[in-house]
Amino acid sequence: MALASLTEQRARTRERWWLWPLALWAVSRLVSTAFLGALAGRQELSAWTPARPDLLDYSTMWDAHWYYIVAMSGYPTELPLGEDGHVGENAWAFMPVYPMLARVLMLVGLPWEGAAVLLSVAASLAFALVAYRLFAELAPGRERFALALVLLSPLAPVLQLGYAESLFLLLLAGALLAWRLHAWEWLWVLIPIMSLTRPGGLAFALALGLWFLVRWYRDRSGFPVAERRMLVGLGAWSALWGFGWLIACTIATGSLTSYLETELSWRSTYIGRQELVPFTPWPIGLEWWFGAWWPLWLAGILLVAVLLLAGPWATAVGIEGRLWLIAYLVYLAAVWFPQSSTWRLLMPIFPAAAILAAVRPAWARAMLLAACIALQPVWIWFCWHVDGRDWTVP
Repeated sequence: MALASLTEQRARTRERWWLWPLALWAVSRLVSTAFLGALAGRQELSAWTPARPDLLDYSTMWDAHWYYIVAMSGYPTELPLGEDGHVGENAWAFMPVYPMLARVLMLVGLPWEGAAVLLSVAASLAFALVAYRLFAELAPGRERFALALVLLSPLAPVLQLGYAESLFLLLLAGALLAWRLHAWEWLWVLIPIMSLTRPGGLAFALALGLWFLVRWYRDRSGFPVAERRMLVGLGAWSALWGFGWLIACTIATGSLTSYLETELSWRSTYIGRQELVPFTPWPIGLEWWFGAWWPLWLAGILLVAVLLLAGPWATAVGIEGRLWLIAYLVYLAAVWFPQSSTWRLLMPIFPAAAILAAVRPAWARAMLLAACIALQPVWIWFCWHVDGRDWTVP
């Protein structure tokens, strides 16, 4: 009887699996809201808000204004030119899914600030549920602490700001879970939406390509032809959508270089106008930040990445998660110029939390989680808060 009762209790627990991620999400949003509210009370007059703005205004500064422009006006067919004749900052740098969904919410009477924050908060809740299932598949037994690390991470406030991050992470978690479960039909749908929310299609295509090679190397005879064709097709589909926004921008503006020039306009503030040569932005950026010490910083970053992905603590994590981490980091290494937004751009490596969740003993786990929480107001203050001379775009 006791064994039957225990079995029944475990079955009920599995049926109510959503209670844990829901509770974690609620606690995490209370924590982040408290930090945002406290620092909003210290915000002075800025280009985005009055002094001491309310929480909604404080949560929709910076690039949220670009999303507002897209929601209200769409995208320009003629790109703005600076005094140097180069393309300036414009709305094409911001993909359409998030602002269009926010626009739908505005049609029912919500103001932009309320629509943007509501969309982000709702997406963060859905992300918590899907990510929990993903962690349970990738690293059984680590899912609770892994999700806690993500939802209480130093960048966790972004999940409720007027940015597309929480929606993108939801779609990414869904795509990774579909990949893990071989639910290929979901990937055909999720990949285009994900790729038009935040850049990620090219990295996902690379991850699928790496998985193809791993499968081929490990057991060619046990790699069915139908599955090979499926992976090739999905990889090509993801790569196509990875270039989808560039193609759309080209068609709308009539210029093949318009999207690339738009993206380059943001880094020209730091290093002037330069062409994009893959895998050179990080050496250039680190030299700009740290001078002659840049090789040491680059070596340190590479060492941390190798230790994270190749250490014994990573082997217990499903290969799909590890391959995504490798692919996305390679993508960032190829195209991203390191600056203050880098922290936000690292959010898609959230599956790394399943690796960090292996830390022991209990006091070390508590310290890691406490450090994550303590760094939230640090990020808000140095990257989100505006002090009038601020260049640390979040």
